[in-house]
Amino acid sequence: MPITVHAYTSLENAEVRSQLERLYDTSPEFGDGQDAIDQLELNLAQYTLVYTAEFNTKLIAAIWSTGQGESRTLENIVVHPANRGRGIADRLVSEVCRIEEEKGVKVFEPGCGAIHRCLAHLEKI
Repeated sequence: MPITVHAYTSLENAEVRSQLERLYDTSPEFGDGQDAIDQLELNLAQYTLVYTAEFNTKLIAAIWSTGQGESRTLENIVVHPANRGRGIADRLVSEVCRIEEEKGVKVFEPGCGAIHRCLAHLEKI
C-alpha cells in the first residue's frame, strides 16, 4: 500500500480538518475527534507540525512533531482501524524522521510506547 506523507502547519483546509477529526475519533488518547482538533490547533501555533499519511487522497494516519532546534517529540500517532497492522505507523514515522532530519533535526523523543517502538526499529533512539 503506497502512502504519501504531507506536513501541515494549520488546519485551514476544511477537508483535511474533517478527515483528521474523523481519524482522531478512533484514538483513545482524546475524548473525541473534536477534542484532538482543539488541542492540535493550540499546538500548531507553538512549534508543531501535523504529518499525515494518505492513500488515494484519504488520510489514514497522522502524527504530531513538536519542538524546535535539533530535537523533536513525536506524539499522538493514530492509524485508521481499517489500515492497522500494515506497517503504516512505521512508514509514517520513518518519513517524518527523514523530512525532519533534512531540516537539521538530530534527536527524536517518543511521545508514547508505539512511537518508541517505531523509533527503536528505525534505530533513531
